[in-house]
Amino acid sequence: MSERTIGILGLGVFGSSVLEGLSKLDMNIIAIDNHEERINQFEPVLTSGVVGDITDEELLRSAGIDTCDTVVVATGESLESSVLAVMHCKSLGVPTVIAKVKSHTAKKVLEKIGADFVISPEYEMGQSLAQTILFHNSVDVFQLDKNVSIVEMEIPQVWVGQSLNQLDLRGRYKLNVLGFRDQENSPLDVQFGPDDILQANTYIMGVVNNQHLDKLAEISE
Repeated sequence: MSERTIGILGLGVFGSSVLEGLSKLDMNIIAIDNHEERINQFEPVLTSGVVGDITDEELLRSAGIDTCDTVVVATGESLESSVLAVMHCKSLGVPTVIAKVKSHTAKKVLEKIGADFVISPEYEMGQSLAQTILFHNSVDVFQLDKNVSIVEMEIPQVWVGQSLNQLDLRGRYKLNVLGFRDQENSPLDVQFGPDDILQANTYIMGVVNNQHLDKLAEISE
């Protein structure tokens, strides 16, 4: 078993999804939820499952949360509960605390009290859907944060036969090229130069400022 230990506080839809993903990896998982049936559901993949209140610092300590490398505070329904859970985790010495929120105000509050990462799944899914609509499914967009995304798309016809130097992708589209694929899902080739000629039916991957995504959408249609 891995030496890494991850804690998950709250096994609602989000917390359960995180747990299912982690269960496929080699690590110890501690989960706490106030519904016994949820703990029982995941018991086979848990190092420890505890039924109780995630705002109870002594419960967190007795469950072993102080031994975790990372804790995910996966309940975003009550800001008060999230605040107490984050504060207790940091008090117990957890190096990295990730918290789920439902509003920008809650995000600011949790960041103020020490959460290392604060995420809003609903907001991020909405952003992803907006980008899918923007590109008509012709481009894969992976949002890194509110400012930057990784994009992958087939080389637009208007780029075929030109070099990176000629296209000036960084200057015209704020696109920093990471690499190319000969075909979809083939290995990414990161060995390229400014004079390489872009070929038809190949794929390009790069990092782009989100403000310039609409420019890429126009040429990818």
